[in-house]
Amino acid sequence: MESDPYENLADHYDWMTQKDLEREEFFRQLFKDHRICDVLDCACGTGMDLMMFHSFGCNVMGSDLSDAMLIRARKNLSEAGREIPVRKVDFRKLEKSYTAQFDAVVCLSNAINEVLDEEGLRRALRSMKAVLRPGGILVFDQGQSDAMMKNPPKFDPVINNRDFSRLFVLEYSGNLMKVNIFDFVHTEENSTFYAASVNVAIRLKDDWDRLLSKTGFNNVECFGDFKFSTYDKESSRRLIAIAQK
Repeated sequence: MESDPYENLADHYDWMTQKDLEREEFFRQLFKDHRICDVLDCACGTGMDLMMFHSFGCNVMGSDLSDAMLIRARKNLSEAGREIPVRKVDFRKLEKSYTAQFDAVVCLSNAINEVLDEEGLRRALRSMKAVLRPGGILVFDQGQSDAMMKNPPKFDPVINNRDFSRLFVLEYSGNLMKVNIFDFVHTEENSTFYAASVNVAIRLKDDWDRLLSKTGFNNVECFGDFKFSTYDKESSRRLIAIAQK
């Protein structure tokens, strides 16, 4: 995580962002059920989820390790007229910048798996737990699932519309996955190509059960989609975890 894999991606990262009403309703209901008021998005990226949580009436803060993504987040927030504080913080060291002040810490879009080594991941989980109030929840999600990894895909066409296409080309080595991101702009005025790569660790349900238990989390729930469907190793195509301090 020391280099910034998003340096060449941040300015057009949001091109693939489409409003997902099902995902939005999932978080709205989750936050209502757990009476969430204060939220830290510790991998806030370009700030789009910060604005979603803010629209729920939550007090929101954001952090990220990528300078490029933080620049884009501040621009997005300013253009939207949202005064949401964001800062550069490594989510393995959150307690150095925040106190135990949050009802929820979220780490979305597979960001948690950008910590490749297990000791670093345990440190991240302990750090996230440290800034939660008693009874607060950690929420993270990933696209890798037990069902998916039975026949790992090599290509994932994320979006393909008239003006823009994004393709993920996936390479595997042991428990690591390299996500090669290829963006194609194809408008009447412009034809441009961008490329970036992000390495992530592959961690599945049993791995998370063990890691969350070892770092002191309780009442772990796993869902397989944003409809609150219980995670199924045989069929779920996504893993969403909620764990309580």
